[in-house]
Amino acid sequence: MTREATIAEILELQGRLMRVSMRDHSRTMVDEGLTPVQFHLLVFLRDRASVPTAEAAEAMGLRPNIATGVVQRLVERGWIARDISPEDGRVRLLSLTPDGITLVDAAIEEAERGFIGHLSALSDAQVEQLHGILATILADGADERNA
Repeated sequence: MTREATIAEILELQGRLMRVSMRDHSRTMVDEGLTPVQFHLLVFLRDRASVPTAEAAEAMGLRPNIATGVVQRLVERGWIARDISPEDGRVRLLSLTPDGITLVDAAIEEAERGFIGHLSALSDAQVEQLHGILATILADGADERNA
């Protein structure tokens, strides 16, 4: 098989893996009535102390008016807090509430359990190989470019 054909197959397999992963996350989204965009925002905020709404919108590729609506629904559900920036009263800072953290943590744990289940099909040597491959791919900062 040529390198190009192998890469094409890797892309197809990676897409399938992403769909399986989304299915694992989808259980939480369906149970909680979350849209993918809402869930993505919650995950984005998980490891950040507070983020201006405009920054969150930009990071997620949303227009500010769309982000405002998404945020409002999550504030109403009690998963996001929206506070006024002490430095600039026009800026709203977003952060997860304790309930939001609990929700995201549960969804991530559920997805990780699903992924670990997939890894059980691999031998110890294959797990080590996968680790090395992923570490090599991400070592060039690819994860930072796509965050």
